[in-house]
Amino acid sequence: MKTYPQAYEPWLKALLPEVPSETLATCDQCAMVNPSGITRDPGPFLNHLKCCTYFPYLPNFSLGALTPEELNKAESRGIYLPVGLYPSMAEQDKISSFGAVGFGKRSELLCPFFDGVKNQCSIWAYRPGVCTSYFCKSTRGQQGLDFWKQVEDYLNQFEWTLACRVLETMNFNENTLSYCQAAMSEEIEPEERDFFIHEAWGEWISKKHEFYKDARKIALQITADELKIEPFAKSDRI
Repeated sequence: MKTYPQAYEPWLKALLPEVPSETLATCDQCAMVNPSGITRDPGPFLNHLKCCTYFPYLPNFSLGALTPEELNKAESRGIYLPVGLYPSMAEQDKISSFGAVGFGKRSELLCPFFDGVKNQCSIWAYRPGVCTSYFCKSTRGQQGLDFWKQVEDYLNQFEWTLACRVLETMNFNENTLSYCQAAMSEEIEPEERDFFIHEAWGEWISKKHEFYKDARKIALQITADELKIEPFAKSDRI
């Protein structure tokens, strides 16, 4: 199996190689309903929630592949910024209130892109690295879980690097990232947050969907060499 979303293949095919399949972590029949052996989280999870009780960061170039209907799913719970989608402050407060014990157990924490009818991710092809690299169990035990954490960190770096490169290519203000970070700060008042969100978006403030589509088109024109990301270095322990 690939260690990255298929949608990332244009950039990561030569940087992040394939690894042996994981057979213990099953999504259709959640292995964490009755956890056994070495697991990443203690569990147990509820089968209609699984490990999808998490609000992931989605980079701008991935959002550009989603339909307006799919984007709207996170409108009430997230903050859409030029660099990507983040959970809102209210969402972060909710996550903090439940803590780690809510993972896999609280429906209030379900990802906005989770399809409750089909009991699966509704944007699977464009799911971010944090979701792709999450394995509740590994055929290689703790070594395997440690390996997947390395993959997660690598994918996080890739997503951020490409998302920022897109903004640079689209001639966004050099302060855009600072505005985005300020908008996500817990220390500012709602009025200040609105200010930073507007400053981050600039002339795109009322054209977010169009921006994300353009962001994806531009990202696909950026090569892995241009990103200057080192190939994934697998741990010697694996």
